[in-house]
Amino acid sequence: MNPRCGHRAIQMTDRKRKGGAVTWSRQSLAYYRYTASRPPRELLLLVLRHFDWEKKRRRGLTAIDLGFGAGTDTLELLRQGWRVLAIDGQEEAAKFLARRVPPRYRGSLTTLVAPMEEVDLPSADLVYGSFSLPFCPPDRFPALWRNIRRAVRPGGRFAGQLFGNRDSWRSHRSMSFHTRDQARKLARGFRAEMFRETDEEGMAFSGPKHWHFYDLILKKPGSPA
Repeated sequence: MNPRCGHRAIQMTDRKRKGGAVTWSRQSLAYYRYTASRPPRELLLLVLRHFDWEKKRRRGLTAIDLGFGAGTDTLELLRQGWRVLAIDGQEEAAKFLARRVPPRYRGSLTTLVAPMEEVDLPSADLVYGSFSLPFCPPDRFPALWRNIRRAVRPGGRFAGQLFGNRDSWRSHRSMSFHTRDQARKLARGFRAEMFRETDEEGMAFSGPKHWHFYDLILKKPGSPA
């Protein structure tokens, strides 16, 4: 088994916009249940180690989890002492996460149901988007990225993925895809602690697909205030 297959279990679901709202199929709930059993994603654990290497205390550090889905990574952040703003466009995701959060962590979690591209993000030490940014419509992606850049505090980090232009979902016009050069351009102004490209056949929740994506850990220059 591919040791990295745990971060392959994302899906494409049919969605329709009605009056600006997004509605999802029942497949979303099945997806949350499916992914709830996975461990925290490798990229999240890696970026948390970067904070550890700097010998920063996690207590009091803040993270934004964009598109938290089943909430597994949100729960790991809470377990490791972070305060978390978890954002997802689906009310079902918020309800699913609420059932999973132990009482001792609830005071450290704020949940917001809204499309990530419509939220004015507050400042945070970590902005984390695990396979969520590609689901931003391409015409709204530049503003979302500017918002993320502003939100990351000096000395803080962004960690997440961008889909590449050879991904098999690239025909979906409601999603955002980037060439390697475009992804590197987005990383300008940060210090790239990871820029890893994956281009391979694999599986998604919806079935076989070709994966092309970039794992990013980007540190904002400067020292925390």
